[in-house]
Amino acid sequence: MKIATRPGRRVRQVLVSLQIAILVVLAPSTSLAVNNLDRFAIGFDVVVLRPLGAIRLAVGAVALIPVGLIYSLKIPLDGGTGALQEVAELLVVEPANFFFRRPLGEDLSGE
Repeated sequence: MKIATRPGRRVRQVLVSLQIAILVVLAPSTSLAVNNLDRFAIGFDVVVLRPLGAIRLAVGAVALIPVGLIYSLKIPLDGGTGALQEVAELLVVEPANFFFRRPLGEDLSGE
């Protein structure tokens, strides 16, 4: 009668395959837990914030036309204080940067 002290070659192959399978199955679940918030932030950004940013940009561009006309009439009186540039930045430049330059899912607080 032979006493087996070490597992056979086939048993070792099965054990190694089982360990590799466990590692493969568990690895994505830990990485998905970390990226789940990022995926939600990106989805929220694409579905909600980007369309609102596009609307804000369009409304700002349309609103800048009458504001520009009013300021152009006012420039000879006050000597051009640069208020039109401030208004243009508020109405067009900031929404354009929010819509076009901001990375997806990042800086949702607007800071």
